[in-house]
Amino acid sequence: MLWAKGGAMIFDLRDAWDDMNRAQHDFNSEWTSKVVAAQVWTLPIKATAQSSKVITPILLEGQEAIEATKKGITQFEKEETQHPGTVVRLPGWIGVHTSVLASARVANRARQRFLDLLGTEVDKTNLKTMSKGKFARSALKVQVVLKQIERRIQVFDGTPRRILFTWAGHTAAPEAVALSKVIEKLQIQLEDAIRAEDLPKEQQRKMELRALNGLSPEAVMHRYRPIAPHPRVMLYFGEGARYDAMPHANLPIFVVMNEKAPWPRVDGLGTFDPEKARRLRSDKATRHPVIPRLDLYLQTDREPIKGEFDHETSMSLASTYNQKT
Repeated sequence: MLWAKGGAMIFDLRDAWDDMNRAQHDFNSEWTSKVVAAQVWTLPIKATAQSSKVITPILLEGQEAIEATKKGITQFEKEETQHPGTVVRLPGWIGVHTSVLASARVANRARQRFLDLLGTEVDKTNLKTMSKGKFARSALKVQVVLKQIERRIQVFDGTPRRILFTWAGHTAAPEAVALSKVIEKLQIQLEDAIRAEDLPKEQQRKMELRALNGLSPEAVMHRYRPIAPHPRVMLYFGEGARYDAMPHANLPIFVVMNEKAPWPRVDGLGTFDPEKARRLRSDKATRHPVIPRLDLYLQTDREPIKGEFDHETSMSLASTYNQKT
């Protein structure tokens, strides 16, 4: 059993977990009564961490799509056959006749409150070797998948003229890592190696720490986290050639269908073929390895850290896009 600092059991995290689940069910109760169109694509659940060679989505429409979306929104636990290092994704779109924006924001805030509290509790325990995911699974006694909690329900109070689903191929997302954090981690590993009398590991950690000594204390390194092929969706509200929003397609997006406006053109999600997706980027920044074992690089050329909110949009309609809560 995990305990918070001071000996008090972690009841707050369980309360936040229950509140988060309740908020998702409340959101499901609202939008399901307003549906006028529903399309989703189910993807194979991955039993291994290896990337699939070919991914063939299965289209669901109508009531089947509604049921799959309800499950996806509340799916914070690992499937029985799901590898713990993977996520379940459900790209798609739901058209509703009136706005569900307010309840989506409530559901998103409940997700963020749980994540914020989890981070606070992990910091309190001072367990530097335990990840947030492991902490949550131990405290809640459920197979939590944090990536499926970190998703945001995306709602747009407008009717797009086009909804385009595509695949993002094998990519690597740069994550900024502070030098102080790396040194702290290596020192812990060095102490563990000394206690275990593991001489090769001890020598390697000492060598890695020496490599960091010559860097500026303000130095920021990048860890390139490989991202498996994943679906994405682009929404076009205006008449321009460029999309107005590109939220993650981990869950179906919600749009309001104006009875006076034409229904959107929908380009559905096709099969992912890795051979077609394999393209070298021309804008790669120069990387200088610092600790190859940890995939840590010193960045010399400017490379922006991109995330879910990296596309600026001039949309005038209300939405959850570019909002963390």
